[in-house]
Amino acid sequence: MPNVWGNFPAWGLTIVLILWLVLETVLAFALYNHRRASYILTYCIALFVLVFHIWYFIDQSKIQMYPVEFSHISYFVFSVCVVFGSKKMQSFAGFCGMLTGLSFLIAGCFSPQSMLNDAASGVSLFISVMRHELLWLGGLLLFLNVARFDIKDIWISVVGIALIVGFSFLVHYHYIYPDFVKWDDMVIIKIATGTILGYVISGELPMWLRVGTVIVIFAAVACALVGYFKVNNIIYDRRLKRKLMHGGAEDTLELGVIPLVKYLLKRAGVIKAPDKKFVRSADYNCCEISSAAEEGVSEQVPKV
Repeated sequence: MPNVWGNFPAWGLTIVLILWLVLETVLAFALYNHRRASYILTYCIALFVLVFHIWYFIDQSKIQMYPVEFSHISYFVFSVCVVFGSKKMQSFAGFCGMLTGLSFLIAGCFSPQSMLNDAASGVSLFISVMRHELLWLGGLLLFLNVARFDIKDIWISVVGIALIVGFSFLVHYHYIYPDFVKWDDMVIIKIATGTILGYVISGELPMWLRVGTVIVIFAAVACALVGYFKVNNIIYDRRLKRKLMHGGAEDTLELGVIPLVKYLLKRAGVIKAPDKKFVRSADYNCCEISSAAEEGVSEQVPKV
C-alpha cells in the first residue's frame, strides 16, 4: 500500500505513541489506591473494546480481513474475560492487554514507517493506535489496581498464548479463513519463525539469527510472565497490608456476567451464602500480616 502521509516524519508517530502510553500509565498510577474506580474504568474499556471489535471485524470480513494477529485475539480475550467477570482469567486478560499495548509501542519505535505505509488514512491510523493503547490501559489497571493474580493460574496464560500461536499457524496455512488475503504477512508468524527482524534488517536472514531470535523472544515472554505474577502479588499485598493497618477494609467489588449470575442465584436461594464466621480471607492471609509484628505494628492489624 503506498504511503499517503507525504512528508510526515516517522519519528512523529513514535513520539505520539510514547506520549499516549505515558499518559495512560500516569492515569493508572493516579488511581493506584482507588480499586473501585479502576475496576469500573477497566470494565467500561472492556465493554467498549468488545462492542467495537465485534462490529469492526464483521465489517472487515467483507474484504477478507479477520482477527488473526495476537493483538486482534487479545481484544477479545481481554474484553470477554473482564465483561464476563472471570477471576481466574483476569491474569491472562491483563497480560494480553499489556503485551499488546507494549508491543505496539516497540513496533512504533523500531519501524514507524511501516505503520504509516500500512495506514490508509489518518482515521485508520488513529483507530489502530487507540485500540492497541486502550488495551495497555485496561491491562495495566487490572495488573496494578484491581486484582491479585494467583501464580498457580500461570498455566492459563501459557496455554492461552500457545493456543493463539497455534490458531495463527492454522490461519497461515489456510486451514482457517482460507480467503484471508494477508496470510503471508502476519506479525505473529514472523515472530514464531524468527523473521521479525526483517522489518529492520534488509536481505535474507541467516538461520542462526532466526533461531536465536525465536529463543530470545520466547525466553523474554516467559520471564515477563513470571515477573508479571510476582510483581502483581507484591504490589497488591503491600497495598492491602497498608490499608488494614490504617483500619481500612478490602474492596470486594466484582463486576461482570458471572458475578451477577451468582448474586441472583444467591438471592433466589439456589446458592447458599457461606457463613461469614468460616469465610477464609485468602487475600488478608497472603499479605504477610505476620511480618507486621517484626515491624512493631502488629497491634494495628485486625485479627483474621
